Amino acid sequence: MRAWVRRWVQSCRDCGTRKARAKEVIPPLRSQGVGDAGDRWALDVAGPLPVTDKGNRYVVAAVDYATRYAVVAAVPSHRAPDIANFIVEKLVMVYGPMRELVMDGAPELNGAVVEALVNALQAKQLTPVPYRPALLGLVERFHRTWKDMVAMFVSEAQSDWDRWLPCAAYAYNGARHSGTGYSPNELMMGRRLRKPNELLRTSGVTQVGVFADYHRTLVRKMAAATEAAKKALSKDQARRARYYDRQVRRHSEFQVGDKVWVLRPPKGKGITKLAHKWVGPARIEADAGFDNWEVLRDDTDERVVAHCSFLVKCSCPSSSLGVIAERVLRDLVEEDTAAEGVDTNGEAPDVPASANTGPVRASDAAA
Repeated sequence: MRAWVRRWVQSCRDCGTRKARAKEVIPPLRSQGVGDAGDRWALDVAGPLPVTDKGNRYVVAAVDYATRYAVVAAVPSHRAPDIANFIVEKLVMVYGPMRELVMDGAPELNGAVVEALVNALQAKQLTPVPYRPALLGLVERFHRTWKDMVAMFVSEAQSDWDRWLPCAAYAYNGARHSGTGYSPNELMMGRRLRKPNELLRTSGVTQVGVFADYHRTLVRKMAAATEAAKKALSKDQARRARYYDRQVRRHSEFQVGDKVWVLRPPKGKGITKLAHKWVGPARIEADAGFDNWEVLRDDTDERVVAHCSFLVKCSCPSSSLGVIAERVLRDLVEEDTAAEGVDTNGEAPDVPASANTGPVRASDAAA
């Protein structure tokens, strides 16, 4: 009966949704192809920040994967129309339509407005799984970079950070990137951004030659720079993978059909630390790739894609709780009857002759 009681305790839904503990899984680092300039953009929103004199509170940023070129804009809100305007005015109208747009799962980034715009552009929207923002690491690191720059020049009231935001983007796009070996502006525009102090070194404006020669030279330089940047980026990715793979740990292995708990911490007003963070049980339906699994929740029939680090095996499906309860009760009845020395029919149990281990008396032998 001990085994059946253990299974009953392990299958408790309240215990599973509160006491489950995930085992961190760190898979090997995988590198993604970057394509050509403007093919794939990563977009994210930073904020809320202190309200500026112009009423801005958020920063929308997009970074190109191939060139590392960054585009930013300060906005008063980050609703879906604001994001759509940024995509059209700052990206599409300047650099052309993209093939892929990588954004997180925020409601304003995955709503009907942005989805309709992405479909109209015939682009593909990629969304990382919750609590795994590594796919957006490019734009997340850019957020850290411009914040460090702006923090050095912002006023004490911090109400003019949007004034220094374009300066930070200019400095970022003009600086040499450690991964590619070129500045983002060189790979995107074909020329290096001049610094203000460089104007002091020249006496005048050089004469423009034949435009055809300039165009051929520009195309040749951009092709050479792009090829060199791809090779440098490949080497940099291999170097990062060597360091990252030192911490690779694999503790959990799942299969299609397994029952699991899914980590979904509740959010909203009134949520306390006593709330249950796990939901389910859910059934693994398919392998979504990159150590992600598509699961189907039994309680809501919702399909969720989750990383294996946020899944814990459910020891027993809810459908078998009745069987376990029946078996536990049966074992209890059998133990009670055995303790009373009677069987389940109320009759004295039959003791086989071989079970009598005491000494044989003469009267018994004579009988």
